[in-house]
Amino acid sequence: MTPPRALFLGRSTLDALYRLDRLPAEDTKVYARDFQAAPGGPALNAALTHARLGGESMLVSAVGGGPWAAMLRSELDRRRVALLDLAAGTEYETPLSTVLIAADHSSRTIVNPPLSTVQLPPLQGAWEQTVPAAWGAIPPVVLTDGFHLAETLPLLAACKAAGAALCLDGGSWKPGTAELAPLLTIAICSERFSVPGLDGSPESLWNWFAAQGVPCFALTRGARPILAWERDRRFEIEIASINAIDTLGAGDVLHGAFCHFFALNHSFEDALRRAAEIATRSCRSFGICAGVNE
Repeated sequence: MTPPRALFLGRSTLDALYRLDRLPAEDTKVYARDFQAAPGGPALNAALTHARLGGESMLVSAVGGGPWAAMLRSELDRRRVALLDLAAGTEYETPLSTVLIAADHSSRTIVNPPLSTVQLPPLQGAWEQTVPAAWGAIPPVVLTDGFHLAETLPLLAACKAAGAALCLDGGSWKPGTAELAPLLTIAICSERFSVPGLDGSPESLWNWFAAQGVPCFALTRGARPILAWERDRRFEIEIASINAIDTLGAGDVLHGAFCHFFALNHSFEDALRRAAEIATRSCRSFGICAGVNE
């Protein structure tokens, strides 16, 4: 069977993960229980998840150079994830993020470097003018995490016009989200996502996306049930109770797994339920994408 194909657009980082008994007090020194340096970023993690499940992943992201870029490229090559580097030929450097994971609450605290001031060149709108010919036709499923929208909106519009299903990983509101929304087929947002001017309730978010013409919407809420709407139908997905070790990247895993299953059967509810199971399982181990089936 031909592997399901999906395109992922957005952020890539290198994450330095420190697992601690608890977050340290100010002005102290501690040793971590575990440490791992691994690729990060919502779009990159989703692309790796789809690839680990047996899919064909294509990633459009800014990697560039600097001391951390080689690790990202090596992992993408190992997982056979194709990369279109938005930062090629620029002075952009892969950002390093520090992630503190507290074992006592299974929570994570992330410290990102300052946003890069390097100007990235925008992509051309036409698929054939933008991506390598070896990538083939536009994949049936396209995910964006909302980063680099200034550079990628023309390509997203071209994918939509060609009939691809566009999915938003809505971790937070970002510049360009309002322009992106009318293109979307699916929005899967975290409970931290908010639309400026709204009260932040799940119903107000659904009503806003529905007004933009988005037929499918889901709101993830950590260990609480996922709330979802498919046109006029609402449903919930219970999250299995587990002893969570590390919740970092669980949302990224969910989005990557969702794209994988949606590319296979185009069923919003089925893909979301199966993705939720995999994302929950990934929280049982230390490290992003741990627990995802090879």
